[in-house]
Amino acid sequence: MRLAITLGGTDWGRSGLGTYTRALLPRLERGLSEAGDSLIAIGTGKDFEAYADVLRDTERARVPAYADHPALSASWYLARAGAHARAAGADVLLLPAANRRAALRPGLPTVGVIHDLAQFNIPGKYDGLRTRYVQYLLPKAFAGLEALVAVSHATRADVARILSRPLEQIHMVANGVDTERFAPLEGVRVAETRAKLSLEAPYLLYPSRLEHPGKNHLRLLSAYATSSARDSHLLVLVGADWGAEGLIRAEIQRLGLGARVRLLGYVADELLPVLISGADAVIAVGLCEGFGLPALEALAAGRPVVAARAGALPEVVGELGILCDPLDSKDMSLALARAASDTAFAARVRREGPAYARLRGWERTCDGLLAVCRSVALPVLTNVTGRLVSG
Repeated sequence: MRLAITLGGTDWGRSGLGTYTRALLPRLERGLSEAGDSLIAIGTGKDFEAYADVLRDTERARVPAYADHPALSASWYLARAGAHARAAGADVLLLPAANRRAALRPGLPTVGVIHDLAQFNIPGKYDGLRTRYVQYLLPKAFAGLEALVAVSHATRADVARILSRPLEQIHMVANGVDTERFAPLEGVRVAETRAKLSLEAPYLLYPSRLEHPGKNHLRLLSAYATSSARDSHLLVLVGADWGAEGLIRAEIQRLGLGARVRLLGYVADELLPVLISGADAVIAVGLCEGFGLPALEALAAGRPVVAARAGALPEVVGELGILCDPLDSKDMSLALARAASDTAFAARVRREGPAYARLRGWERTCDGLLAVCRSVALPVLTNVTGRLVSG
């Protein structure tokens, strides 16, 4: 099998989708190679540069540079991704960010990974043009795919409900975590990073792009302002600006939190594991997370998680999370206070979190995706070779 994977819509590695893609590429390459198969990466020059460290010698099928522009990228993938994959000799096409970049009538067996359908659940999540694309064009594209994969049970249920698909027709292949990168860290490295970023005081960390309303920053700030955690812990916000930084800064000013909240912006990949290990708790209070990678990364590092009782987060953190209603600032305030003060619970997460995460590695995710890709490829390969007979 020659499997083509698209890189468009994965934010050049600078988001959860980028983390997902970066984790899959070397593992897919290895898994295919061991079976005598091969991987083809489809992307722009900028995509290839962003993932160069994990692509290495992977075969590449270049996309025109204009597809780096979001609107042009979405149009190109809808119209051309299938033909491009066929021209590269692919047997199967894998869309790792299908809720961002899908293909209409691709002309070869195609697997689409759906990370969330939050735009159907959160009014105003996107602007008008993107909302129309997501709500009207993507479902048409999904209808023509051989297989849909959801990254959590919550997303699987959303896909079934919103797209009117039988639940049994939607595969569930959960996201994973890199337990070598995200592990309990202590000592000089953590201390130096905290000093460099002026984080000498204890802190609670929210690693999330600055997006409103989906990531729920304004309600979090309101909860923090009335929580006892405000007196004992800084609130640290890490993530690139997705249009909400101005709103967030204005709310910080309005609530008088200027001395207690730090906005660090986007931080380099190598800093995030250190920041998570240095936090007393990690926050994940998005209104509708399709998975919530930072929550699992925090558990891998032995750090408690304040998680929204919504979307996939309850299934991701299990009993190792402090759940709260993401629409109730008072409930969230109490959860923050507990995260800042419950030393017995923190000790439990330090003991159990890393082992919990090790059962959820990216290898499991890759094996599941390859199984789905092979299942849609089998009938085609049967017809071509004449050597395989379907049961």
